[in-house]
This record gives sequence, structure tokens and C-alpha cells, in this order.
Amino acid sequence: MRAGLVVFLLALFAHSAVLADTAIPPKDVAGSDLPWLKRYAGAIILDYAQSAFDEADLVAGPLKPREGRDPVSNNLLRTPEALTTLQGRRTRFVYLLPAGRSPLEVTSGYEQELQARNGQTLFQCREQACGGSLGRAVDSGGGEQGLIHHVFPRDQLPKALYSAGWCVLTASNAGQRYQLIKADGAHVAIFAAEVKAARDCKNFDGRTFAVVTVVEDKPREQRMELVDARKMAGDIAAQGRAVLYGVQFDTDKATIKPESRPQIEQIAAFLKAGPGSFYVVGHTDNQGSQDYNLDLSRRRAAAVAETLQKGHGIPAARLTGMGVGMLAPVASNADEAGRSKNRRVEIVAR
Repeated sequence: MRAGLVVFLLALFAHSAVLADTAIPPKDVAGSDLPWLKRYAGAIILDYAQSAFDEADLVAGPLKPREGRDPVSNNLLRTPEALTTLQGRRTRFVYLLPAGRSPLEVTSGYEQELQARNGQTLFQCREQACGGSLGRAVDSGGGEQGLIHHVFPRDQLPKALYSAGWCVLTASNAGQRYQLIKADGAHVAIFAAEVKAARDCKNFDGRTFAVVTVVEDKPREQRMELVDARKMAGDIAAQGRAVLYGVQFDTDKATIKPESRPQIEQIAAFLKAGPGSFYVVGHTDNQGSQDYNLDLSRRRAAAVAETLQKGHGIPAARLTGMGVGMLAPVASNADEAGRSKNRRVEIVAR
């Protein structure tokens, strides 16, 4: 065996040993609780996502067999008998509970907490009664779908491998319980289970985690801000850039929403009205890691440039997609109002 290969294998072994010791965080990794909804005492946040206005399908009935397979994970389809589809401010937490706490304690705790807001349980289940396959990880494939596949989408897994959130969501689990509760002004879905066989994250074995999804009955905070071609030209002439909030994307994706079409058309009109080359620059808020947001912003900028090229005949040489992630905020990321201002696309003179 060559010396170089030996060194590589030793390094790989050492790396694996480090990964096997992924530590339980001493405090929240990201995010903060909603002012009106307490967490279970002693829990810490491992993963967090919030949208000011979004649509969510919350499981409202047991999973039932359906023909076909999930095209992403190749799991046999097991879909909810009923869904509650809601629009509003959506917040999702992944909590790690203190040692010795059970999934039942979590769901019972939220049920009791929400009674003060006229809480009404719309659906609840435990283990086999939830339907589908038990104990599945979010990224498990080749079997059949379980409840967790409908609670936490695979494409929204934490991007940092062996992070605490990644550890609990990609582990097998046991003792699952689920509740969907309607309270004054919101719906709350709670999935709780105990981590089992956590791959290279053994510190989490036996600990209960909870995925808590809250959809608040809040209207959109602002309408789409359409910047027309004339204003775009004036902004670029005056300050070298035009800031656009009218280009919207699906959450955590580079897919441009259909309602962005008027703004895309105005960008195309501006480009067709005169010469010049420009950067299309994507910006994000600070939710997630720096590497993740840089990649997301680059993909979003590239999507805008590609749409202008293929859909409006703008020469590729005139546009360069760039992403700066969360590195150039225009407002504080401490709350959703500020984060919504930081999520934007800019057209910058080149």
C-alpha cells in the first residue's frame, strides 16, 4: 500500500472519529421562540425557519397507501388521509428536549400550553396509528413513506453535515407522536419522537426531539413592490444599482414564483431600452449557514439571469449572476421585518 494512501485512510479515520463525537449544543443554534408560544422547559433549538407569508400543508389524518413512489427518495407513497392547508406566517422549530423527557411529555405540554388560547385538537396519533412506516429518517429512501416525511421536507434538511439538527433529523426514531392543534390565531403541529441509531451522532441517541410547525393567521405584510423600467434606469444612474423586492422565490429554493413575472418583465424592458452589461446580485437573510446562503443567493441570481435570457431574449453576455448571501444586509436580521428587507435581488451596473 502506497504511503499516500495510508495517510489518506488515516486522515479519513480521524475525520470519522471527530464526526462520531458531534456534541449536543449548550444553547440554541439559531432562531428564537414566538412571543406567545413557550417551548418545553430546557429544550434547545437545533433548526429554525420562518417565512413572513407562506402556504403550509399540515397533516390532519393518518397516512394511507397510494400507488407509486416518491421520485426523490424512491419511497412507496403513503399520504395523509386529510390535510389542513393554510396561509400565513409559517415558523418551524426543531427542538432537542432535555434528557429523560418522552415524546408524550412534549405533545401533552403543548396541548396544555395552547389551552390558554382556546386550543382544539384537530388530529392526534401515536406510532402505528399514524400510518406509514415507523422510525424513518427524513432522508431515508427505498422503503415506504412515514409521517416524518410529511412533517419535514428532505430538501430543507440542514446543509451542514453532522450538525446537531442534521443528526436528529437523519437518525431513525421511535415512539412517534403527533398532534395538530387549532388555537386562537394559529395552528400548531407537533411531531415528537426519540432518536435511535443516530449514525455518527451517538450523543443524541435516546434523546427526544420535536418538530413544531406554527402557521399564524397573518396577512401579507406588504404587496409586491414593482420597480418599473424607468425607475430602474434612474436608480442605476444615480447609485449604480436598482433594488428589487418584486422577484420572489420558493422558500429555500431558487425557483422563481409566478407572481414575479411583472418585475421580470420590467427588468427585461429596462435592458432592451439601452446598452450596457450588468450583474444580477442575489441577497439572503441570515437564516442558515454562510455557505448555504452564498450558494442559495448564487442559484437565485442565476435563475433570474437565465429567465431573462431564455424568456426575453437578453444576450447572456450582458448579464452575470452573482450571489453574496447574507453579507450585505440593509436591515437588522433580528426579526422577520428586517430579514424580509435583506432578501432581495439587485441589478448592478458592471
